[in-house]
Amino acid sequence: MAVYKLESLNITPPPFRKLSEIEINFAERITLIAGHNGIGKSTILGLIANGSGLTERNYISYTGKTFQGNLNEIIYIDYESELANVENPPRPVLLYNLEGELFEKRCALTKRTRSATKSRRVERHEVRVVPRNVNGEPYTIPATGEIIGDSSKVPIPTLYLGMTRMLPIGESNQDMIESDIDTAIHPDDAMFINDFVNSVIGISKLSGQTGITTQGIKGTSKKSKHPVYAHSAKSVSLGQDSLSSIATALASFKKLQREWDGYPGGLLVIDEIDAGFHPHAQKKLIRKIASCARSLKLQVVATTHSLPLIEDIHPDNNPIGGKGVSPDKVIYIWDSKNPKVADISLQEIRDDMNLTAPVEPEKEKRSKLKVYLEDAEADLFFKKLLTPALRKKVKEAAGRLLHPIPIRVGCDNLQGLQKYDPHFKTVIIVVDADSSIKQQNGKIPQNIVKLPGANSRTGRGLNPEQTIFNFIKDIVDNPEAHKETYSALLRKKVTGDQLTEHLLDGNYNITDRESSKKWMNQRLQYITEWNLIELWLKENSDKVEQFTRDFLAAALATDKLNK
Repeated sequence: MAVYKLESLNITPPPFRKLSEIEINFAERITLIAGHNGIGKSTILGLIANGSGLTERNYISYTGKTFQGNLNEIIYIDYESELANVENPPRPVLLYNLEGELFEKRCALTKRTRSATKSRRVERHEVRVVPRNVNGEPYTIPATGEIIGDSSKVPIPTLYLGMTRMLPIGESNQDMIESDIDTAIHPDDAMFINDFVNSVIGISKLSGQTGITTQGIKGTSKKSKHPVYAHSAKSVSLGQDSLSSIATALASFKKLQREWDGYPGGLLVIDEIDAGFHPHAQKKLIRKIASCARSLKLQVVATTHSLPLIEDIHPDNNPIGGKGVSPDKVIYIWDSKNPKVADISLQEIRDDMNLTAPVEPEKEKRSKLKVYLEDAEADLFFKKLLTPALRKKVKEAAGRLLHPIPIRVGCDNLQGLQKYDPHFKTVIIVVDADSSIKQQNGKIPQNIVKLPGANSRTGRGLNPEQTIFNFIKDIVDNPEAHKETYSALLRKKVTGDQLTEHLLDGNYNITDRESSKKWMNQRLQYITEWNLIELWLKENSDKVEQFTRDFLAAALATDKLNK
């Protein structure tokens, strides 16, 4: 048995009314179209309902009509304002899947002239939208051999439910109301209508009765079949009336499926599907429609302003695992001045429906990445290394800012803190260049980094104080080896004599930890003002680059532990 589906509607320039550059891909089962008033939702329904249907009267729905929609019965297109002076009329394109083969119909706007009087003295022009084959030639469906003429509808049974279904019986002229017991309806369809209505709004039918009342208003297209209520069918509420119209349409497809061996599925188009229903009933309704659509091979396309319905269908609330594709979807159209299909989240739909002013999302607030150092001297050296470029690289790699903390703890004790508190495995530990990194559980910890430092004659690195002292002494003793540095100092009026007087002379032992710290703290003003740490870093760019690589690796490794 063949299966026919509507795939998409594509509206390219020139615009059809205010709709342009709009592509809507329809779901396999239920497609809800939402958006603000006047944005073009009903126009979309008119176009898709107009493209398909059974024009022969071989099969009649329970509304007394054939299974087809006609755009001129759904929306009014004014000739004078929309077509009279248009050189290049719009041509929306409908794409169908006919048993695996794709087929296109364009919506062609044409003029039809009618006489307003019997004497034909006054003529009026009307606009018709004719579904024409894109290539202008008849098309044969390969799977069935059925021929679709150039101006014929695609043979998908189609029913359109507009707002006429909501015309209130109670407010109408009672002489115009038709309300009769239906004795011809198939028993299965009668039971279906009873069950459908009761499953949504729970109106108990009279015990032992499954009769159906056909009700409508003369001179209108309103006609629906009602189950047995505990009250007269003429006393129904708007919600009950709308529900019975939907049940009648579904029962019509059930009837068609039973009577037509070649039934290829159908298309049910509903304007304002939520009209007249309490939010709780809306959810029951859409779930019941989904169940019926599955068994009847139906595509249901409906417009709505109901957030509960959108929430019930939207994929954000119905995640599909693996490679599965949801059989339902929400098409949200926004910006009523320039309508576009919005690929947005459920929360963004809520915000647009309420016109909540958009704000920049708050950036994720993450704690700073702590960097523990042995002492203040190491902290000073580290902060000179911590250039804006390095800060930026760390932020890009780990998404965090750095917070250096000098704690006056020896190298071995600082590293040993990880054994006693797991917190110290989630931070970076920076040790002096004269330290050795201890293995833990047979591995070198990834979060421990050495500061760069000058090498002594023994090949071992030096702490910051000794590194800077040796650097100063070598500048004085061997200025030719430090030409750029010496020139930079001379620009500050700092000579070798100045360096000797203020930094090298005095009573101290630079190889003693406490004495070297005292030396540096007493001379910190000159070391800082004369940029001696920066000058050492510039001369030892290879060591700085190695430290930068090691520090970034530690930042990444530590960041993983913090997630």
